[in-house]
Amino acid sequence: DRPIAYDMRQAINAQGKGQESCGGVVVSDMWILNQEMADLFPAIALGAPGVNAFTAQIYEDLPVVFTRDEQVFIQMEQERGKRAALWGMDHRGTREAADVFVREGYLDRFLDLAWQRQN
Repeated sequence: DRPIAYDMRQAINAQGKGQESCGGVVVSDMWILNQEMADLFPAIALGAPGVNAFTAQIYEDLPVVFTRDEQVFIQMEQERGKRAALWGMDHRGTREAADVFVREGYLDRFLDLAWQRQN
């Protein structure tokens, strides 16, 4: 099973269409928490609060935009577009959250805000 983060990066890069400033980078939760300038960059946390320290830091402040049976969660800022958390109660749930995020247009909305794209 390919890591979810690399599938997400691929989906982001497909939306960026090769523009240098519009691409995805995979980093660890500890890297982003310990990076002084991390607040400047949009970020999508993958994994539940119990396994991803970045999710644990941000999930209480993010509105839930999708949930299924209290097993799968998509949370994201609706106006600034700098933070999202995709997670489930297990690996399968997190994979489902990431798939729904891409398939149902949440990624497009996130990138429109993050990259200040005009529709």
